[in-house]
Amino acid sequence: MARRAPSRAAARSPEASYLERAIDRYAPDVAGTARAALRKLRTRFPGARWLVYERRQSLPIGLAPAEGGSAVFSVVLSQRWVRFFLLEGALLDDPDSRLEGSGSQVRSIRLDATADVLDDPGIHALMTAALRAAGTNLRTGTGSVVIKSKIQSRAPR
Repeated sequence: MARRAPSRAAARSPEASYLERAIDRYAPDVAGTARAALRKLRTRFPGARWLVYERRQSLPIGLAPAEGGSAVFSVVLSQRWVRFFLLEGALLDDPDSRLEGSGSQVRSIRLDATADVLDDPGIHALMTAALRAAGTNLRTGTGSVVIKSKIQSRAPR
């Protein structure tokens, strides 16, 4: 699958390159699903800051307002799949019960290989409602990538 930079502004940044390498550490099908999702989300929310939290077992990428503040959505890569999270999803009216989860805050949906569910009108409506509830806009801004945490490489033994 062809690689595409997160945005024009971030395309040459060391952070965007680091994110690409972090995604490359996952199985090709997981990496491909993540890239498909991130392309769709960058197109829909071109100004969002991508907050990258590299972990040993997962790679969360939060979508936050350019001017600062917390993420509204996230894409999380794990060893076997990719999920799209609405970080205040429990507050949203989900009449078709599309979102999974029973906690007091977060809801998610598992993404297929092409992340086509992100094009679904019902999911679009949930994203719009989440942005309205958060009182924020992810369309304006530079579309930067911010590395919030990295896995430290181990010294060779």
